[in-house]
Amino acid sequence: MKVEADYICEHGMPQPWATCNECMFLPLEQQPVPPKPEPASKPVAKTAKKTSNGSGAKKRSGPRSSKPRMSTALPKSDLDAAPDLFGDKDLAYEVPASSLQYYVQGPESDWLPISSMPVELRERGWIYLKSDQWLVARVRVKKIGYREHRWTHESPEATSDVGPGPTLELDGGNWELLRKDLGPEGDIEVPGYVYLITDPDDNVTVSAP
Repeated sequence: MKVEADYICEHGMPQPWATCNECMFLPLEQQPVPPKPEPASKPVAKTAKKTSNGSGAKKRSGPRSSKPRMSTALPKSDLDAAPDLFGDKDLAYEVPASSLQYYVQGPESDWLPISSMPVELRERGWIYLKSDQWLVARVRVKKIGYREHRWTHESPEATSDVGPGPTLELDGGNWELLRKDLGPEGDIEVPGYVYLITDPDDNVTVSAP
């Protein structure tokens, strides 16, 4: 008879099996019954700490939302996608006063060459032609573009090809001649582009760097 726990019978035989001969020769109903072991207590499960929302599970935060980063890479060929304009200002483009008519009336009046991305220029913003501290003309910008041939905006006998590259594509044919004095701020040399702010009353000021 297999015993579930160590048991010392009245004859002094401690064993995990009933090997006492005297106990084994007793009638079945008189054989001692070893006690069953007490079941081991189950470990108490740890309860999750409740969070402020009353749930035991830790609330996972979703992915951080962020604005997509706008491209500033200018096209290097006519197969490259041009970046969008995403700023909130207008732009002053410095030109020699002697070449004004070729910028606004010449065969190249619908574009201007650029070498870097005008990151603060707004979509459909104004492009002002600037000579010293004076704004002398303006037109709406359409987009960033690319041209294989970019000519200087000069008289026909003096113009030359400045090579392929990016451009500001303009609403050509809609140049407005004007004369606005930017004051001393308009004559200060700054690195990069000079950005302007045009208010609803058409007053134009230089944007603080």
